[in-house]
Amino acid sequence: MDIFIGYDASTVEAYIAATGSIRENTRAEEPVIHGLNHRKLREMHLFDRKWYVDEIGQYWDQEDGRPFSTEFSFTRFCTIPLARSLHIRDWVMFCDSDFIFQHDLTKLFDYCRDHPDKALMTVQFDWQPEEGAVKMDGRQQSQYSRKLWSSLMMINMAHPSNAKMTPTEVNLSTGTRLHNFFWLEEHEIGRLPEQWNWIEGVSKPDLIPGGVHFSHGLPTHPGYEECRYADEWWGYLRRQLAHLSEDDNFAGIQP
Repeated sequence: MDIFIGYDASTVEAYIAATGSIRENTRAEEPVIHGLNHRKLREMHLFDRKWYVDEIGQYWDQEDGRPFSTEFSFTRFCTIPLARSLHIRDWVMFCDSDFIFQHDLTKLFDYCRDHPDKALMTVQFDWQPEEGAVKMDGRQQSQYSRKLWSSLMMINMAHPSNAKMTPTEVNLSTGTRLHNFFWLEEHEIGRLPEQWNWIEGVSKPDLIPGGVHFSHGLPTHPGYEECRYADEWWGYLRRQLAHLSEDDNFAGIQP
């Protein structure tokens, strides 16, 4: 069961908490976790997209001239060529690093395996940030159709349509085209239950989440210290850090 997690050097603690939550709650199958670190993907010649950071720390993509908010805004789409290079032919999962998972992810994989006709499955939000909105540590949010859909993707590596997603497409396509899954037909995109990508203020408040997505801000960011499930996030982080400290080995978590 291969799980690919976005990695941003400025929020390593998010990656650690996400990984800890997966390892604690997923027991039916042993998860194999891959960190999508853009520096390592560049060394592997899978990613060479050019960007720059301005004087206030905002990321800008040089391909389409638009702002983006995390180091994995584009590297998420390397999941398909990277999984292909690893000869994976089953379903794989991508998620942003600002998730924690409260349920066994085997349930999510089993749900997708019942839909072999789909190339990709995702929670299909109908939401947009306000014009000029910022998130987390002040980085701009872009508006585009299918906003948030790509934050959690289940990808069927056996589906022939995913062969169209190559490193060239990742590196040269606009962000809008990528986040709209341009390589797929409408009927090839399936719908996941909302519980797997629960976002405070966006998702139904009374839903019991399998996956909590701190999309607007992590519990470490000012104004989000008391957000829902902050205590759970801190618990996963602390327990995972303690485990790493005991083993004196960061290799199991470092992308």
